[in-house]
Amino acid sequence: MNFIQNCTSKIKKDWKFFIILLMSIVAIIAMAFYALGVSNKLYNTSEKIKADKYVENIKVGTIVEQKVFCNQNNFTRVDIDFEPFKDEYGNFCNVIIGIKDENGNVIKEESISRNYVRENSTYEFNFKKQKNSQGKEYTLYIKYEPQNGEETDKFFAVKYKAAEETDLESNDLNANDIDNAELEADNAENITNFTIDGQEVNGTLAIQQYYFNNNKLMFFIFAAVILAVYAIIISIYLRYKKNIKVEKIFLVTIPVICLFYIIAMPTIKNHDELYHWYRSYEVSIGRFMEGIDGDNLGTVMPQSVANIATDDWTSITYGKVKEDLGMTLDKENTSQLYSETSAVYSFVQYIPQAIGIFITRLFTDKVLLIAYGGRIMNAVFSIALIYFAIKKIPFGKKILLALSFIPIAIEGFSSLSPDAMTISMAFFYIAYILSLAFAKKDHIIDGKKIVILTVLSVIMAMCKIVYLPLILLLFIIPKEKFKSEKKIKDIIIVCAFAIILNLLWLMVAGIYLSHFREGDSTIQVISILMHPVKYLQDCLYTLNLNGQKYIYSMFGGELGWGELVQLYSIVPYCLALIFVWITITDQTIKNKFKLYQKVWIGLTVLAIIGLIFTSLYVQWTTVGSDSIAGIQGRYFIPILPLIALLIGSQLKIKTEYSEENPCKTIASIGVVLQIWAVLAIVICHL
Repeated sequence: MNFIQNCTSKIKKDWKFFIILLMSIVAIIAMAFYALGVSNKLYNTSEKIKADKYVENIKVGTIVEQKVFCNQNNFTRVDIDFEPFKDEYGNFCNVIIGIKDENGNVIKEESISRNYVRENSTYEFNFKKQKNSQGKEYTLYIKYEPQNGEETDKFFAVKYKAAEETDLESNDLNANDIDNAELEADNAENITNFTIDGQEVNGTLAIQQYYFNNNKLMFFIFAAVILAVYAIIISIYLRYKKNIKVEKIFLVTIPVICLFYIIAMPTIKNHDELYHWYRSYEVSIGRFMEGIDGDNLGTVMPQSVANIATDDWTSITYGKVKEDLGMTLDKENTSQLYSETSAVYSFVQYIPQAIGIFITRLFTDKVLLIAYGGRIMNAVFSIALIYFAIKKIPFGKKILLALSFIPIAIEGFSSLSPDAMTISMAFFYIAYILSLAFAKKDHIIDGKKIVILTVLSVIMAMCKIVYLPLILLLFIIPKEKFKSEKKIKDIIIVCAFAIILNLLWLMVAGIYLSHFREGDSTIQVISILMHPVKYLQDCLYTLNLNGQKYIYSMFGGELGWGELVQLYSIVPYCLALIFVWITITDQTIKNKFKLYQKVWIGLTVLAIIGLIFTSLYVQWTTVGSDSIAGIQGRYFIPILPLIALLIGSQLKIKTEYSEENPCKTIASIGVVLQIWAVLAIVICHL
């Protein structure tokens, strides 16, 4: 009784909080349901008939009929292709579209004008769901009548395909996996000629049948409920939890969100994940470098490692995942698998995934579960690093917390991608150096810490060469923090060790790079050296051309390989605004850096941006191209903490916020925004 009274009291006191929370969640879920509806993902579909003709010689009163045979239950929609004669003007007729059941009863009838199909020639004719439609034949009819009772000689016509040329596209079947003759025979059973005023025409209307899938809807509702309940519980917990540290806020939010991503995003669907899967498995069996046999690249692995992907990876859905759960690892049947672009990445970036794959392989031979084992370990490693980064960093904790909610970063943490280590290691490396630079005076950098710095610098350098300049941050550590007076010597030794190992790997990676760039890289390097001013112009032009896209994708506007999952505006722009807000208002970072420290941080940021542009210019840009190709916003995430610290330390704006409340607000907003991100992933893969 006391518990109920306590809850009632809190709701009355904080009613604004609860209303905002519930309205935000309801709005996002409503938007997700609408997106689901317009995506057509709730339907199973028949073969789509591609038409190249339209019905001619139409007059007022013409009736076109098509028999529709259903091979599934829940028949609820027919898409009909029209020829609207878009460029013509004047008075056009109305068209009445209707459908009858097998007993001749009209299920639905409606009238449309040319405006309905003028811009999109396919009309969606929806009607009451026919629950027991399987095996039944329905009659689709189209009647032409005057518009507003006025006679006309202008008609927009329904399209069709002549029987002898009928060409079918299946949305549900992969023609490469089905015997063509059998497919044609099955199709022939379901296709009948249509009639015009009772006269049979040798062809079929350009239509497609839609069957409502209740299982997909229930799965989506279940996902939405789970996400909403979690968002409500965690937001209330954060609201009333006193004296909660930032790293604890991170720990009760991001791991759960990562789990949602791991479950929602099918394996192989994250950025380049197929190649990361090959590379991770390769490292898990002790092969730290891609195999090279003359002109052939690749490592001998079980063929079943490749079988969890399809020729068209964009078509992978939860149905495919369910089928693949039973696939076993056949170590006897092997083939040479090539990880392509991932071959240039250091094995260091795949150690967490490889450990997860190795451990999972000890307990199961199911290929998909082994892949998920790699994903989970990658997430655990990334989460641990960022947790300790937030705990270790002396100021700017809110910055790291906010950046952890970026969907494209969470995608990396929850996949087999080396981006997970790159981002998390960059955050931890920055945090560790700042903790040394701003530690108390009696905290001296001894030999043990030099060793730790060296190891971290080497790992950071081995992630990607473009982030090698992060080791320049060593120069922001004051000389009085070193045990000896030879600060420069110690830093140079650490930097030299990291640079040498990085260059050695770069030489190795160059072997793989040359195989898929066919000499372009050498030409591009020469071009930079011979025409540095033009190269600088290319960089500035590219930044101006795609800058908005980089910011949009950096804060999670697009997810998945090929950017198949679009989050559009709400998530990326909200997170970008939070990032700006923290940068401006975080009082812990004001006036923290001396001039020489600002210079080193600025140089580090500029050097990394320069290397990102240069590496993509050399590796991915076609010779003679006007702009630099391949640059993605997520490449800039590792340096976002430095940008925020550098800008925020310069601003003199003061706020009255406590240090605890903004962190709770950031986490609550971040969790609510993830509802849309995860549901968008679900919609894409239903």
